[in-house]
Amino acid sequence: MTVYFLSSTPAALRLNGAYMGVIDGIVRRVEVGEGEPLFVEAVPSDNRMPVNFMLDDNFLAAPPAFADVYLMGSDVLIKIKRYGHKDTTLRPIFQTHFCGNLITLCRRGDIALCVDRSDGSYDIFELDDGFSAARPAEGNAGGHPVLCIYSQSRLAIISEGGKLVFNNRVKSYSLGDMLGVTVDFESCAGAVGECSYSYDGGQFTLVSGRTVETRPVGEDVRHFAFFESILTHADASAYLCGELRDRAGELSAYLGEFVDVVIPPQKFYQKTGEERAAGLVYAVAPNLYRVKFYAADIKCGLVENIREVEY
Repeated sequence: MTVYFLSSTPAALRLNGAYMGVIDGIVRRVEVGEGEPLFVEAVPSDNRMPVNFMLDDNFLAAPPAFADVYLMGSDVLIKIKRYGHKDTTLRPIFQTHFCGNLITLCRRGDIALCVDRSDGSYDIFELDDGFSAARPAEGNAGGHPVLCIYSQSRLAIISEGGKLVFNNRVKSYSLGDMLGVTVDFESCAGAVGECSYSYDGGQFTLVSGRTVETRPVGEDVRHFAFFESILTHADASAYLCGELRDRAGELSAYLGEFVDVVIPPQKFYQKTGEERAAGLVYAVAPNLYRVKFYAADIKCGLVENIREVEY
């Protein structure tokens, strides 16, 4: 079995105690015996806590919160996305009162948003490190007061009742009758999404959205850009030949609800010979994904057929 490793931070990788090198944002490939339990340890370079686990059927069926697992036929990719902090000293980032609620954003290793309500109830929400320099700003959405917490392209919104009603990656936002946000997608064509949400005081509801691709793509990545256009709800018909263009609206139903587009591993190309294929990622369970591979047959720069490729 081939196991691929990725790490959000450069880390030393050990397998059954043997040092295997450094893992980071570039995939590292390791061949292991089929069905053979493997003790894995990753030690990050920035003095955070190492992670370790037994790579076995239990791990692959229910990955822990610090890792994402991608099943690719008989092979697997493991992405270690989070390492614990050694310093768990409580460090406030800000504290403010909002509509009778006490809102505290702090770091105790990870980032936590604490909401103490006037009725004595409270919640603690875990946020990602993108909020480490966030500041609060009161505003109004759809006639209802909200508290916006924005930093480093992340936006969280607290309702008048002290509930976390929005938490997403955004490039920018605006308030008024609607919440308007723009989102940068990490895509070949530089896709940017523009969305509008209505708000009833308790939840945001998507009302409208459109995605614009901001740059041309090269011939060598055109098939990736095509699948990404379906994922981001851009104009996929621009990639299709005339015979398929009228059926662009059927593509989402045909391909299913995939959540990402990834580059197939080198072993896939060696085994299948497909040069214009992409991996579509489907959520299976928390932190667990299955990758299916699809090839796009392209003629004169336009897609004329889509095929699932067995791997």
